[in-house]
Amino acid sequence: MVPAFVDISAKAGVNPGLILAGVGSVGLLVLMCLQGWTILVTAITVLYPAVHSIRAIESPDEEDDKIWLTYWMVFGIFTVAETFFGFIFYFIPYWDWLRLALFIWLLLPNFNGAKILYDGVICNLLKKNKDLIAKWIEMSRSAASNVQADAMA
Repeated sequence: MVPAFVDISAKAGVNPGLILAGVGSVGLLVLMCLQGWTILVTAITVLYPAVHSIRAIESPDEEDDKIWLTYWMVFGIFTVAETFFGFIFYFIPYWDWLRLALFIWLLLPNFNGAKILYDGVICNLLKKNKDLIAKWIEMSRSAASNVQADAMA
């Protein structure tokens, strides 16, 4: 226990855990006021799927692994797109709400949105651009080898 909490709690005549809980509660309240939406969206789009992904990995059924791997693939592509083109997305009215609704559609099993989006759009794009993707990977690998060779010299 932190000595400051012990001293304050002794002077106040209360359990040190009560002081710590009070300070933690105030800190959490401030955090929720400042970053509440971000915390909510992260909990829904990352933490919830992460828990289900862990359960899928630990289950003997391989079909649930595929479901959550598809979600993470779509999530990753969307995150990369938002990183480079996010300034365009933010011109769309109510973008934060639309983004949240999209991710809920992607992760809820009764909609199967991630599979629909992957099979309908992403898979076709990957197949059509397979050679271009291989070329970019090779260019990146070559550039990395050149940087490594320069660093070793």
